[in-house]
Amino acid sequence: MAWRMAASLLLITLSSLTSAQEPTPQRVVGAQRMADLIMRKVEPVYPPLARAARIQGTVTLRVEINKSGDVENMQVISGHPMLAPAAIDAVRQWKYQPYLLNGEPVEVETRVTVNFTLAGTAPAEGVVGSAPGGIPSGEKGGIVSNVPVDTYPTVPGRVRVSQGVMAQLTITKVAPQYPQEAKDARIQGAVLMRVVIDKEGNIANIQLISGHPGLAPAAIEAVKQWKYRPYLLNGEPVEVDTLVQVSFTLAK
Repeated sequence: MAWRMAASLLLITLSSLTSAQEPTPQRVVGAQRMADLIMRKVEPVYPPLARAARIQGTVTLRVEINKSGDVENMQVISGHPMLAPAAIDAVRQWKYQPYLLNGEPVEVETRVTVNFTLAGTAPAEGVVGSAPGGIPSGEKGGIVSNVPVDTYPTVPGRVRVSQGVMAQLTITKVAPQYPQEAKDARIQGAVLMRVVIDKEGNIANIQLISGHPGLAPAAIEAVKQWKYRPYLLNGEPVEVDTLVQVSFTLAK
């Protein structure tokens, strides 16, 4: 009987120690409430490659703030991969007033949204899907986002045509300039884009699906100069939604 009592006491003691060592759950505080407590807000530096590719959009971060008001940890919830690192670098330097609970500072978790917008730009009419950004007004070949291939809905008056069929209708195909920095770093690979071609066979919109950020701007710059023969449906030209892949390969 004595050993059973001793074992019970030992289990109770271990359980108490385990409970004491469990981390205290962080308090989740709304983004607007924490925005009111910002003491220092560092603006992000627009990545040159993203600016050259005219990439815009919003990066949303999950942010952990310690009792002193310093940013301790971040996790990207959403946002273009060419914009996210700049957002993280900026928010890491933010400083908050400590969040008080019952008069005592506590660690908190919140969300932070960082917007990247190019001056003098606006979303173009007819951009497919809900990704942020778009083609600047009056320009062609803007990039929207790196989104999965099948996330965009069908647009009335526009048909989806396979990459192989549209390749046969290509009139002008401009080869990309291999970026020197990518060449020096021995970066190779394919850039996949979703392309909208208007009724005249011109590139109306480009949306990056995948590809190395050091190669994507060059691919976009080349493809937006491509020219196609109009795609005919029942004898009438129609807008086309298709895929284009541009490969970058270094000579051995």
